[in-house]
Order: sequence, then structure tokens, then C-alpha cells
Amino acid sequence: MLDSKQLEIIYWVLLAFRDYYVPGECEETPMGMMQEGIDDYLQGFDIQGGRFRIVDLKDTLLCAYQSDIELWWRLNCHDFNAEPPIHEVQVEDDLGVQSASVLFWVEYFGLGKEFMDQDKFDEYFDKYHPEMLKLLVKCCVWDVLFPGENLPGYTVPTSADTSSFDYTA
Repeated sequence: MLDSKQLEIIYWVLLAFRDYYVPGECEETPMGMMQEGIDDYLQGFDIQGGRFRIVDLKDTLLCAYQSDIELWWRLNCHDFNAEPPIHEVQVEDDLGVQSASVLFWVEYFGLGKEFMDQDKFDEYFDKYHPEMLKLLVKCCVWDVLFPGENLPGYTVPTSADTSSFDYTA
């Protein structure tokens, strides 16, 4: 489990996935636009008076990816210390990380006919699982800050199939 400083660090990163805007008519993919906002958040690590450093983020991510899926469910709960069933106490979709995670999942696996296929988004939104968030963080944070470095304990999914996800955490 993450300690209090690590939780603060990961919540700072997750803010980037809550605090983004994708205009209705744009040339760029939603994830391309979101990555700009994510980069702004990540740049804040080394300029916050030394409170958080990139090395702290790296240690936090390594610890998070070594943790079980319950941690990832809790990162999107109304209350981090909520009682199980955790999957039933997720924050409202407009306040949580579900939208960004699902948007990335659909785009990553090329599921939409266009870059913003609302039908595919809606279909997968109902299937939100923290594995989607883990992929988002890996690709948009880890790969950006630590390019070419292996993320121990994590295997990138090879398919968008959600049938093997355990929703009982």
C-alpha cells in the first residue's frame, strides 16, 4: 500500500485525468489534447519547491504497480478508506478518472470509427475498470517521463476485451 506522501503524489497525477477539456470540434485526438494538460501537471513536480520530485513519482508508480487492483479501485473512490464493495463507491463520472481512462482505452485499441466515437465510448464506459486507468498512467505518465524504461509488475493489455476483468474488488 502507498504511504501518505505517495498517495498525495499519485492524486496529483490523477488530477490531470480529471482536469482536462476536449472541445467538440477539434483536429487533434482527445488523448493528444489531454497529454498537453498531463504534461503541465507533470512539470509541476520539480517546481513545487522540492515537495515532490520526479524520483518520488517514479518510486510511487513502482509501488502502485506492485500493489493489487484494490488500490487502483480506491484511487477513484468517494472515500479512499471506503468499505467494500469498492467498485460500487466510485466517484461520479465527471469527477473521477473513468472518462479519461475509457477515452484512452478506446483510442489506444483503435475501437472508434473516428477519434471520438460516442457509441464506443458509452459501451466501454459501462465497463470501466482500473486496468483502464493503469494503461492510461503507464502510457501518458510512465512512458513520457521514463521512456524506454520497463515498468516492473505491469504487462500492457494486448486486447480491449474486458470479459476477464474482476469487478468484485
